[in-house]
Amino acid sequence: MSNPDTILVIIEPSQDKHLALDRALITSKLRKVAPKLHLFICVDADNTDLRARNQGLYRDGTWLQSITKPADESGLKYSYEFCWSTDWSDAVLNCADRIQPNIIFIPDYDVDVRRNMFSNSKWDLLRKSFCPVLIARPGASNHRKVILAALNIRTENPKYIEMNEKILADGKKQVEIYNADLYVINSYKDSMHYPDREQLLKFTGLPTERVHLGEGDPADVIAEYADEIKADVVIIGTMHRTGAAALMRGNTSEKVLRKVKQDIVTIS
Repeated sequence: MSNPDTILVIIEPSQDKHLALDRALITSKLRKVAPKLHLFICVDADNTDLRARNQGLYRDGTWLQSITKPADESGLKYSYEFCWSTDWSDAVLNCADRIQPNIIFIPDYDVDVRRNMFSNSKWDLLRKSFCPVLIARPGASNHRKVILAALNIRTENPKYIEMNEKILADGKKQVEIYNADLYVINSYKDSMHYPDREQLLKFTGLPTERVHLGEGDPADVIAEYADEIKADVVIIGTMHRTGAAALMRGNTSEKVLRKVKQDIVTIS
């Protein structure tokens, strides 16, 4: 039997709903080998009202029992820890360095309570994490039947070639874990940038009906195809950046995250 994966689940105690934990519990049941969960409880200062009047900042033992009870009832092995650091992304990365998870689950917020999902702290985590990061979206599917991987085959840049390989490898791993179907999409700007379909088929090893080329803005193309095939998860790449470049907004990855309704796995 394979060794169980470890999922690092981020819980933001000021929130009433814990999407990352819910998704981890549900998808754990779909796996052939149940994973181990590590619950990391830490307030994301960039997305939280830290004033004393915010009642979501006050939690007790009853609240903790409500968090761990579903895991107990599911028979899953888990551990947990609290963190008081105001450097949310560094705290998560520090925890990941210690426990070496296979994937990190973080929550998106409901539209009604969202403040700034794509804050610098969240992007810092997405771009620096050594393992995939799953963003659990409100209203997204709990199934894991269809996995969509977004690639860019029309590039000679070694960094992007490596990124394509990582995205495809993660897609194939999810297929194995969940007995799912893998689809690939490659968007392109216009006819002058049309990708080599044969190269893409050879690279992915997938049948032609599982490989889609779409012309237009990547975010629109990916979101529309994800809806068309009823994808449960979309896998995208986020390039690691440092300095001023790390603060740039409006890039392709951010646009995809805003357009796509499904859970998203980011690879860096």
